[in-house]
Amino acid sequence: MANLTMEELEQSLTVLADGGQPEKLRDRLCSLNAFHSRRGLNSIENISSRLYQLSSGLRREVPATHAFQALWAEHIGKRLNETVGEKLDALAEKINENLDSSQIKDGAADSLKAALSEYEELLARRVGGVAARLDTLQKAFPSVAEVLRAAPLHDVPLDPPDEDDEHAHHDHDGHDH
Repeated sequence: MANLTMEELEQSLTVLADGGQPEKLRDRLCSLNAFHSRRGLNSIENISSRLYQLSSGLRREVPATHAFQALWAEHIGKRLNETVGEKLDALAEKINENLDSSQIKDGAADSLKAALSEYEELLARRVGGVAARLDTLQKAFPSVAEVLRAAPLHDVPLDPPDEDDEHAHHDHDGHDH
């Protein structure tokens, strides 16, 4: 999987803070054993720096990585319902059809870009453009991450909540592309 840059991790934590206080996010991460000490973790920048160091940019299988991933999956998943999740699953398959192992198939770059755009736009309509980009990057192979980072961000309005949204939650961490 692609590794988030320090800036992308900081953006992810800003999304998780959801306009709230960084201390609340810090406390949630601490409750999941991401950190041994709360000292010095009073800003998103400091939290992201510590999380990045402890997890080696989310590359290491350590409590800090697991804590971040749990909060991220919860954040994204609560904004999706089963219908949207099924559509995203189908679009993830379209993306994966353009890949040979973790590399882009010869001649499939345009098809991959179109499939990524469709996937990311649907997700952006549910979680916002920044969150959609960061979520997709977390699941992307390095070759796909390059394509994503070069593409414009989807700045689309959020869809209104469906009636199903109150009752459904889609587990959204199973897509690799």
